[in-house]
Amino acid sequence: MSTRTVLAGDLGGTKCRFALVGEDFTVHAVQHVPTVRERAPFLAAFDRAITAVLAAVPAGHERPRAAGFGTAGVIPRDGRSIDRAPNLPLDGFPLAQHVEQRFGLATTLINDGRASAFGEYLRGHARAADPLLCLFFGTGIGIGLIIDGKPFGGGNNAAGEIGHTTFRPGGRRCPCGGLGHFEAYCGGRAITERAEELLGKAASGAWTVGSVVAAAEEAGSRGEAARSILAEAELAAGTVVANACTLLNPAAVVLGGGVLSGWHALASRIEAHVRASTGSAITTGLRFVPSLGGSDAILWGAAASTGALFAQRP
Repeated sequence: MSTRTVLAGDLGGTKCRFALVGEDFTVHAVQHVPTVRERAPFLAAFDRAITAVLAAVPAGHERPRAAGFGTAGVIPRDGRSIDRAPNLPLDGFPLAQHVEQRFGLATTLINDGRASAFGEYLRGHARAADPLLCLFFGTGIGIGLIIDGKPFGGGNNAAGEIGHTTFRPGGRRCPCGGLGHFEAYCGGRAITERAEELLGKAASGAWTVGSVVAAAEEAGSRGEAARSILAEAELAAGTVVANACTLLNPAAVVLGGGVLSGWHALASRIEAHVRASTGSAITTGLRFVPSLGGSDAILWGAAASTGALFAQRP
């Protein structure tokens, strides 16, 4: 018997990743493309990547009949387009229709934080923990909440944009245009842009979170400036997670994303902040675990959201 597959995509603010996901959660035929800010070249690269994935279905696997995409931004309840996607050139574009017409695949769109949470719930270190809260610090901040085994969407399917709540009223401008949002302080783009502003050009030509962490080890004014960037980001990250835990009282918290990959100490500092700033009603029994899947978790959750891959739950 051949293995069912779904075409899955992770549409991120820095790069997009496409693959086939099997019903055993294996990931095949991966394609990467950088995220560009103009719609026409973005869609051209998007189509080329999907074409390459579909041409590489491995032996013993069915060609997919459905596609699921985890994407930044708000997905309207009809699930056909993306609204308010500050890091993608797709606001209002009928992406599901585009895929269905070009590739013949029934298509589901899901917020990337929600997709990650669903993937981690199905397979990750906090498998079957309910409620499950997942926070991913990447270019922006992704969040997903699983309640009763399902991703929580809210009244207008817009729940979870916690990165666009306010850390400092009237503060730094966020990529969404708002002022003082958490994403403007502890999102990966905010950290690297702040480094360029205060430290100048990086030796490699472009700052990464990891290179900011390395700069913070230096003596003198350069190291001091890097440490101030990280201290502000750490406070924002710890505060946003503590706020979410206080509001939602999860059984477990999954932390992941590229910022934590480049700044390994941040996860433990976030946990310490939460435990120090919230009460025992929140922290008793609360587990903090790292993401198991990373970008794969978005692919797992996006694939599962189509309903075409498997029916089992933890």
